[in-house]
Amino acid sequence: MSGMFIAFCESGRIPLDNGLAAERIARTADACRAIAVRDPTYGRLTTDAVHAALGADGARRVAPLIAFMSDVGVLDWDRTRLQVLIENERVDAILTAHRDSPHASLLRRYRDSLAARNRKPITQRTSLTAALALLAELGDAPLGDLSQRHLARALRKSPGHRAALQGFLSFVATQGGPALTSPKPRPLSPVAQEKRLRAEIKAWRKRLAKPRSAGEARAMLILLLARIYALPMTRVLTLRRDEIVVTRNSVTLWPAAEAIALEEPFASTFLRWARWTSGWSSRPGPWAFPGRHGHQPLSEAAIAYHLSGKAKDQAKKL
Repeated sequence: MSGMFIAFCESGRIPLDNGLAAERIARTADACRAIAVRDPTYGRLTTDAVHAALGADGARRVAPLIAFMSDVGVLDWDRTRLQVLIENERVDAILTAHRDSPHASLLRRYRDSLAARNRKPITQRTSLTAALALLAELGDAPLGDLSQRHLARALRKSPGHRAALQGFLSFVATQGGPALTSPKPRPLSPVAQEKRLRAEIKAWRKRLAKPRSAGEARAMLILLLARIYALPMTRVLTLRRDEIVVTRNSVTLWPAAEAIALEEPFASTFLRWARWTSGWSSRPGPWAFPGRHGHQPLSEAAIAYHLSGKAKDQAKKL
């Protein structure tokens, strides 16, 4: 990996006039060393091998190196496979964190049941998370004491778990537990849905006017684009700079497809927070909403993080 490290440093992927260059080069050296220790006679690296050596966070922190190795043909980098590996780790972490729970064996059997039915790791995680929310209402009581009252309380606290709980309720019944049914939610009328959407958009616009960080501002902008124009979140996240047309009087997104024309004052807000031009300060990559290193778009997990209030913008202050 020493030759790979030297080639990467000579490639110009890390601007040497950047004040963080030394730190990034040191981080890259550590990553190359970790990969070499894990596989001293590496040939063509795989996603599994890099993940095993660096972990998900470690790989994210050296994204330029990952992109370089992929570009020169040394690494078969599969983002879908990486997400599977990450979700498997999260599932294992959930089971480990609750291994001393009185319901630990039930949770493990439930996970095994999901895996046997070829449920994706992300589905396993959301299913376990919903199951834990319900079991938290039960506490240390035996499974036979689980009742509709516990279910109603869990759904009142976490209504988003309703769909994920359906499978767990069926599983509980096969394990000698009670046969519970999830009450159907009362559907909102179209008028009520429209009223709720308008209220949410109004609240988000107000929050975007005084964001706590650049990350939160971009997250709010993405949410507003998705809600106002009824777009899937993934569609907004993968917006490319060459899919934005800016003139003196208008801003148009996806001119060759939806051709969405932004109205003021939202158009000016978009131009403030989206990366729509490739100026000298822009990070590499084609995305209007790039991730940390610019080689891939921002993720939905990053959106949730920035909106949670836990994120602190480490870049220049607003």
